[in-house]
Formats: sequence, structure tokens, C-alpha cells
Amino acid sequence: MRIGCTALLLALACILPVAHADEPVPSVQVKGIADPEMRSYRNVAAGLDAFDTHRTLAPRATLRFRMRHADGAPANAGDGLRLRLASDDGGFQEDVPIDAAGYLVVGRNQAAHDADATFILNQKNGMYTGHPEVRTAGLPDNVRRLGDLRLECRVSIAIVKDQMPFLAKAAINTLMLTSDWCAKKDFNFGVLAPRAGVRAVLRDGERSRTLETHGWNVMVPIGDTGWPDDALVQFAEDVPESTTRTADGTPRTAP
Repeated sequence: MRIGCTALLLALACILPVAHADEPVPSVQVKGIADPEMRSYRNVAAGLDAFDTHRTLAPRATLRFRMRHADGAPANAGDGLRLRLASDDGGFQEDVPIDAAGYLVVGRNQAAHDADATFILNQKNGMYTGHPEVRTAGLPDNVRRLGDLRLECRVSIAIVKDQMPFLAKAAINTLMLTSDWCAKKDFNFGVLAPRAGVRAVLRDGERSRTLETHGWNVMVPIGDTGWPDDALVQFAEDVPESTTRTADGTPRTAP
């Protein structure tokens, strides 16, 4: 099972959520990461820490993980997925429920941490991936808040960094000229869309920008500080030309 990224390509490619800069960036593949299908609970706990540390980006958001097919399509009840946490010595085992839409919650679990437990999925390696998903309550399914996506990136990268060798992290920090990869100027984060090939628009008031789409991935400029955290990404086949927001940030299409 992959939760987040298993190899890092710069401009950062995290398995399905690809992240890159607008300008060409040298591609660097990080080697030496342990079996990418078998993610340690301790790695994921680093993502939980990042979520808590950067909550100001999305103070009303919750963190879940979502299982998807390798091509990006969401998993569902028909896939029959079963996930468990288990230690190598068998001393710790615990089922992790996955709901009908492919979502699961990973909470704090000191026993799993102490046992260095691993997430094990009842599928062959490479068939499914698990991705952090940060969402603010009250937004429609086809709308994502930019601050949520900035926090989602930090959760993903924290999980990757916890697994990477020190020298690999140092090399990427040098290449990126920062240790906060998600905040790099002109950095685009590959966000998994509700549908493959969907059209997506980033909006803040009257300002808008159509986003680049590659299959299930939509490239969102989370590193561009000119867009505030409350800006919204709207996914739709046909995005209305005139969209405003209600007081709680929900898009409202003008007649």
C-alpha cells in the first residue's frame, strides 16, 4: 500500500499526484526507499504531525486518506479492499476500516508506533494507492479550497521525508533551495480530480485561472502566494463563467 508518495521526481512527482514547477526543473528520482507498497505507521504519523503543525492553512479541515486504483480512479465497495496494521513479529495487529467510497481515517496509535507496524492491503503491489485528502467541511465534492491543498501537500511530503535517507533529503533541499518544498515559488501540486480529464478553474472573487489537467491530475499553483488560502478550485465538465461565493466559501453560480 502506498500512502502519499513512494518516489520523488523533481518537479515533485508523488506517484499519481504529480507536482512540478511552471519552468523546466531537473528530474531527480529518489532511490533507497524501503518497499513502497508497505508503508510504516511511523511514516504516516509524520504526516499527522505535519497536519497538526500547519493547521493554520486549513483551520476547519479534516484529514482522511483515500484509496485509489493505480490510474487514479477512486476505489469503492466493489473492490473488496481490506487493510490492516501489523508488526513483523505478529505482536500487533489491527484492522483499519475502509468505507464504501474508499476513505479511511488514520488516528494516533501509540501501540502501532511502538511496534513499528506496517499497513498491509489485501491486494497485489501496485494495484492501489492511498493518498492524504484534506477537506474543509461545507464545500461541495467538486470544490477544493487552496489552503486545504497546501496542507495536503505538506502531509504528503512529510510522509515521504520520514522514509527518505538524510542525504536524499539534503540533495532535494539543495535543488529546491528550500526545505519547505510545498512553499516553493511557482510550485504546482498534482491534485487528484473527481473524474479523469475534468476541467478545473481556480477562483478568487472575480479573478480566475483555468488549470492544466493530465488524466486524473490537476496542476494547482499552491506555491503562488498571490492566491490566498481561501481561493477555490472548482472541478466541472463546464465551469460557469461567473461564480461567486457564499459567506462560508461555497461557490454560488450567478444567474
